Amino acid sequence: MNSSYYLLTISIIVFSAYLFSFILSKISIIKKTTHKKIWNLLLLITFLVSATLGIILIIQINYKLNLPLLDKILIWHVNFSIAMAIIAIFHLSYHLKYFQNIFKTNNTKSSSFKKTGFQEKTIKNDATTVKTIDKRLRLSVITLGLTSIVTQIILLREFLSFFYGNELVIGIILANWMLITGFGAFLGKNINKVTSKPRLIIILQILLGIIPFITVFSIYFLRNIIFTVGSMIGIIQILYTSFVFLLPFCLISGFSFTLLTHFISSNYKTNFISKIYSLEAMGSIIGGLIFNVFLIFYFKTFSSLLLIMIINFIAAFLLSLKYKIKFTRYLIIILSIFFITISFHFNLDYLTKSRQYINQKLIFQKDTPYGNLAITSQGEQKNFYENNVLLFSTNDMVTNEETAHYAIIQHKNPKNILLISGGISGIIGEILKYDVKNIDYVEINKWITKIGEKYDSSLKNKKVNIINEDARLYIKNTLKKYDVVIINLPEPTTAQINRFYTAEFLTELKKRLNKNAVISISLMSTVNYISDEARQINSVLYKTLQQSFKNIIIIPGGKNYYIASDNKLSLNIAELIEKKSINNEYVNQYYIDDELLKQRSDYILKNLNKDAAINKDFTPISYYNQLLYWLSYFKSDFKIFAVIILLLLILIVANLNIINLGLFSAGFAGSSIEIILLISFQIIYGYVFQMTGIIITIFMIGLTIGSFYTHKFLHKATIINYTKILFIIGLYSLLLPIILLMMKSNILNPIFTHITFGILTLIISILTGIEFSLASKIQTGNTALVTAKIYSADLLGSAIGALVVTTYMIPLLGIVKASIIIGLFNLLIGIIILIRKHNRTQMTQI
Repeated sequence: MNSSYYLLTISIIVFSAYLFSFILSKISIIKKTTHKKIWNLLLLITFLVSATLGIILIIQINYKLNLPLLDKILIWHVNFSIAMAIIAIFHLSYHLKYFQNIFKTNNTKSSSFKKTGFQEKTIKNDATTVKTIDKRLRLSVITLGLTSIVTQIILLREFLSFFYGNELVIGIILANWMLITGFGAFLGKNINKVTSKPRLIIILQILLGIIPFITVFSIYFLRNIIFTVGSMIGIIQILYTSFVFLLPFCLISGFSFTLLTHFISSNYKTNFISKIYSLEAMGSIIGGLIFNVFLIFYFKTFSSLLLIMIINFIAAFLLSLKYKIKFTRYLIIILSIFFITISFHFNLDYLTKSRQYINQKLIFQKDTPYGNLAITSQGEQKNFYENNVLLFSTNDMVTNEETAHYAIIQHKNPKNILLISGGISGIIGEILKYDVKNIDYVEINKWITKIGEKYDSSLKNKKVNIINEDARLYIKNTLKKYDVVIINLPEPTTAQINRFYTAEFLTELKKRLNKNAVISISLMSTVNYISDEARQINSVLYKTLQQSFKNIIIIPGGKNYYIASDNKLSLNIAELIEKKSINNEYVNQYYIDDELLKQRSDYILKNLNKDAAINKDFTPISYYNQLLYWLSYFKSDFKIFAVIILLLLILIVANLNIINLGLFSAGFAGSSIEIILLISFQIIYGYVFQMTGIIITIFMIGLTIGSFYTHKFLHKATIINYTKILFIIGLYSLLLPIILLMMKSNILNPIFTHITFGILTLIISILTGIEFSLASKIQTGNTALVTAKIYSADLLGSAIGALVVTTYMIPLLGIVKASIIIGLFNLLIGIIILIRKHNRTQMTQI
């Protein structure tokens, strides 16, 4: 029997259905008894079907009957048994209390535990009391969340352009964002000293609308003043520059959260910390949806920032009406007129972006889902930039000829060509010098090809087929086969680009190659000097290519061109070009000396490390080596940063109280796993920009559900329950690699892939939301002080998690080990909390 069993598919379907009905029961859309009845019925059905088919199989085996459809009966028997086993686990969870009660002992120490500054109490359903909060105050909290997420996305995009960014830069910026926001929240602990809190709330709301607008303008206006034009920016410079630019907004947004939480809780004499948290998360959901569905496609940067400013002004104006503060009303009207006039009178996007391109004329600029796309002219040459990084230039004859001819000339009769990226530079014109039948040009960003058609007439050739899709996703799904594949991508400086340099990608690609096909991929040139970091990058690529191809040659030129095939390859480029009578300006017998080319190629080969690691999807060693190569320009030692972060972690664990420590750990896991899921989705399915926004939005939905409906999941806010959530997060992190590896090894329907990643994101975010809600109820004291401590602890954990995972764990250890470490860390923190609780209780009794 060759048919397989659908373990993963059935697991996803059953788990998705269970999670859906479970959440419906928890938020009171259906009754809890209805939820149980549904799954009891499904358990009975799967049992009856599985048992019946099992009996049929037993009869066949015992009595040697020749039953029709025997193979299908066996498959259905096993598949229904899989479903039954999973549902049985859910059924068992209903009766866990029975088993817990067997080992349960009476605990009468809760009163003494209260003396330590914590309390254990029943969680009440205060969802209805949230509605009693004035609508204008609720709008202010939601606006805070909306402004924070949209500003974060926009500033992150602008900083990537500002710093020529990769995931390391993203990690640093997110860490700075969360650290400053957490510090701002912590400063709010002394908010009691403020006399006119409504006035302060309104002023801060106005500032939150204005500051992002001014910050983005300042980033571009000061870029060439702070740094030398064309210079590379080091990690220390990125750290302090982003810190200074983010400081005003993040400090105020963090402070505003504590201020609003304390003000609302004091006015209504109710602990609304978790509810304000969920309202802010709700605002983030709305903001994420507005940006990803609307702003990114129809609004430019400053138009988006103006819209966010107006929303803040409206929220502040409504509050000024409520609290009858005339001065702020007049201020809002004046500021609105001023900024709207400036925005309509000046093209701020053009003015700011054009400052980045000295001695060049900006002829096109657009914010696309994949980054800021800019085209400049310099004489007759057109330069294409994405996030301020030069993608390619037209009229770059040498690069175009080397990229095309070094690969194609190796094939005797190339007919079907696949070009991955960079087709607008003029390379397609070089490919058309051969008698090819078809050129499939894959470019993920459709705006590049749309604009490129104006500057490169070869794109309109009938032989050229433009495909706007992630190249890896295209290769996975296409049935076409190719004679030559040219991978014309930048070096693996990001985790996203690294996907095209891995053993798994090359294995997928080889399935789409005809016999004796040739592929080409390139790295930076090392023909004159090869540093240790460059040696490792080249060695890893060579070793990785050896896993899929019998023959590999390196042709040194403007880049190191790696040509790979199972057929024989030759370094006699000039000779081959002459034989085929290809008319080139540079790649010909007049400019290229084949003997010199061989000598240079041998020099590179001799310097490669034969014991280099293989670059894999879940262990992106090339990306890590590329980071080291980048840092080598600034003589920065990666190990020093690792030691600093490790010492910081030890210091945090030693000094935080048990509640804040648990929230730090949950925040660390939440942000880390969100990043792991985003990168894993790219690896398993392919890069889809919209899915990034969807995963972030689902994460915010989970935070809202977890914090708002904690009473539906747990009945008591106790240290034991608090620790249980940490243990569940730890176990989830340990199981996550198994799920990801199973998904990677199985070809799933895209719908199941999307659903699974959505569920995985929802689980971790709900757990993080519950942990925050429990922390707000267990920790006693002044509302402002409690809010300041737990919110800053949560953000501190998220900041370090984002930084450590993007810069160290994933590049150096890989996704599997990173997830395991996160899980073990949460389990360890849970154990530490229990030990500290036990010690505190004993000391109180003494």
